[in-house]
Amino acid sequence: MTSIFRKVYIGHLAASVSVLVVMSLIFIFAIRSSISHWNRDENTEIEKMLLPRISKVYRLHGELDEKALESTLLPYITDSMYVYIFDLNKRPVLLLYKGRRVTTDTVEAQVGNISTFLSLNTPAQIKDDSRIVGYLSVNSADFLTYRANRQFIASMRNAVLAGAITAIVIALAISAFISSVFSKQTSSLVDEITALGNGSRSVSFTHLDTAEFDRIATSEEKLQNQLLKEESLRRQWMQDVSHDLRTPVTAVKVQLEAMEDGVLPSTKERLSSLLGELTHIEKLVTNLHDLSKYESPEMKITPVDIYPAAFITDTKERFELLASQKKIAFSCTCTFTEPFSADEFLLQRCVSNIVQNAVQYTAAGGIISVTMSYADPDQVPKTISIKVQNTGGLSREDLSHVFDRLYRGDKSRTNGGSGLGLSIAKAIMDLHSGEISVYNENGMVCFAVTLPFRETGKSQT
Repeated sequence: MTSIFRKVYIGHLAASVSVLVVMSLIFIFAIRSSISHWNRDENTEIEKMLLPRISKVYRLHGELDEKALESTLLPYITDSMYVYIFDLNKRPVLLLYKGRRVTTDTVEAQVGNISTFLSLNTPAQIKDDSRIVGYLSVNSADFLTYRANRQFIASMRNAVLAGAITAIVIALAISAFISSVFSKQTSSLVDEITALGNGSRSVSFTHLDTAEFDRIATSEEKLQNQLLKEESLRRQWMQDVSHDLRTPVTAVKVQLEAMEDGVLPSTKERLSSLLGELTHIEKLVTNLHDLSKYESPEMKITPVDIYPAAFITDTKERFELLASQKKIAFSCTCTFTEPFSADEFLLQRCVSNIVQNAVQYTAAGGIISVTMSYADPDQVPKTISIKVQNTGGLSREDLSHVFDRLYRGDKSRTNGGSGLGLSIAKAIMDLHSGEISVYNENGMVCFAVTLPFRETGKSQT
């Protein structure tokens, strides 16, 4: 497996070499382009020099006289030039190469067919005033023919080579330094994460100057704090589960042993009490199983069409009698009729757990109300709101822990609840991509459930 040092080092080096290669190619292209421009400009200057003299010969002799042209042009022709003069039909009149006359065969042996040569190298027009009387093709020696020019190019090449070698050496050194810094920072983060994975919960995370590494360190700190919280909750949960199971189990065991020894009579009332304890144990185990299932990543909901009026009526029928027995005013209302899609069984259980909790902690003469409505009628997409309000109030501590597993505001833990109902309600809302919150408002405890409005007939996972 390649280390981060090696990867960063190779990355920096590759980037540096790539830049050098690109710059070298640009330099080579620029030199060649400059040479090409030099050659073209040189030929243009030669044409400007020779054309007036050729035109003068034509005016003096009435034609492009071969001998007159040769004697006139030879003083201006060097041994690095060729001058080809053609008549109007582009037939050779005078062919001069390196200061001496040559034949058509000699020229074609060097440049190929004359017609093809002229089609590829457009000749300059020889004019008498505005009338074309012939054509001129000239070319000077290439830029590199001259020694001084070759020495210049060689000096530039050596300078570029020396600069490239120096740049590569510097790039290697800088890459090694940067890579070592990244490697040390990464090793530090790896050591901290390893310590966290090995069970240490007092790791001091190093915040570095690199934004990405600093984000990793911040995430590690959050993870450590979350693990501390989860482990604390897990220990507390195990203690609470042990307490909630041990108490009824012990009570059942003691009474059964006493009845077996004849110390206590096996009366109907006593057996009924034992059955109640066993029912409490069964309810606790069932709720623990359900909570574990609802919080499992494999859990999927089964959406069906839900009609708000029927849903709220069902909720009212479930708790109306129980509330009446406790002398609690109980009301359920719904402000919209449009059906929506959700898991009806789970949603009903979520609302029922909240209402059950409200009935359990509302004193006689109190009020409980359940309201189903749109959270905001003008909001798009729509959101469904289900509010359960009951007379009373919760402390700040209760508000922050009310959805924790096995948490009950009743510290004596003597009531019949399992402390899992609201945790189950929250897990069900998570499955529906919804939210559940609690707050005090105008002398009432308000549980607010919100979930996205999904049109009926649409699947959901």
